[in-house]
Amino acid sequence: MLNDVKGLTKNKFLGNKLEILQLSDGYRGNMDSVLVAASVTAESGQKVLELGCGNGVALCCLLYRIGGLEVYGIEIDKRASDICCQNIILNKFEATIFNSDIVTSIRELKSVSFDHVFMNPPYFKINSVKKSPRPSSRQAKVEAISLSEWLSVAKKRCKPKGKITIIQRVDRLPDIIKYLNGDFGQITVQPISSFKDTNPKTVIVQATKSSSAAFKLLSPKIVHKRDRISGKVVYQDEFKKILRCGKPLQLN
Repeated sequence: MLNDVKGLTKNKFLGNKLEILQLSDGYRGNMDSVLVAASVTAESGQKVLELGCGNGVALCCLLYRIGGLEVYGIEIDKRASDICCQNIILNKFEATIFNSDIVTSIRELKSVSFDHVFMNPPYFKINSVKKSPRPSSRQAKVEAISLSEWLSVAKKRCKPKGKITIIQRVDRLPDIIKYLNGDFGQITVQPISSFKDTNPKTVIVQATKSSSAAFKLLSPKIVHKRDRISGKVVYQDEFKKILRCGKPLQLN
């Protein structure tokens, strides 16, 4: 059993509503995983695919929030994909997970198109940062497959009028817009700032395939504030509800 694997930890998400097994020496789910799942506007009965699902934090957050979904995930790291399957079972959800890179054709998905495709791809271009000595962490943080390929795969998997949702560093936004143009409309960009007076470092981008709706750049959402009495850094109410209660992140 995976529970017996050395270096495996069990962590709580959504205010102890989810139990997630994670490798202590690899990439670990974080706030970005929760936020991208909270941004997916899926409805019961729809098909959803996560590209690069890791150990399943985002998938579990999505499945906690919305019942009745047909959910799939693709993950290249064998250990991570095995843990993802275990986390789905541990939290009493259902999903189909494939251990594969995202560009390889998967026989079971050839005739399937999705209402929603979402992703939290590696933030850094190859050779742009110092490599992590941990292979799974390196795979999750540094591109082995280009961002253009991630979005190309999302386009192929997404049905007409379906939506893709991506969380990325703000400096990759021009690339995202370039790769989406021509195939997607209703592109909505939601910047995320840590504090009120800091520049956004992260963006969530959502777009609709075969749509001609207008582009929207939203005001930044602020994650943290200082408590007036204690002076401690705490979450803004909106993010407290998302991170502790599994509420959706409204892109408006």
